[in-house]
Amino acid sequence: MRYCLGLFFLFTITSCDEINEDGAVPSDFSDCEYIEETISNYDLFEGYFSLTLNHGYTPDIARDSIMNDYHFLKFKNEKLNGIYVIIDANTRYKTNKIIPLDDVSKREYPFSINLLNEGACIFLDQIKTEQCECI
Repeated sequence: MRYCLGLFFLFTITSCDEINEDGAVPSDFSDCEYIEETISNYDLFEGYFSLTLNHGYTPDIARDSIMNDYHFLKFKNEKLNGIYVIIDANTRYKTNKIIPLDDVSKREYPFSINLLNEGACIFLDQIKTEQCECI
């Protein structure tokens, strides 16, 4: 019994290393994996922005995961600092429908910047998108 209780406390202590008291990820978060993309075409249509990238990132809504159902996007442009969500994609034509996620992206959307041949970063979860830079 003591052995099981000791393992439980050890597991609890080590599993909380990455999160501080407020539940926030620390500022030195360094797990910034993303997929680099290039925008080959874009269009604004009926409230969403359609980007043609190297791949189509279809949301995985069938899974039970809350955080990883959608792909998140940041632009490699110093004038665009918002986070966008890919809500739908056509994998055959590599088009991705995006909408703004945060207040910054809602202010800069729709874009007045030419995005043709600009870079973008595709993140697989929202926490990494919020903590990491697209460089």
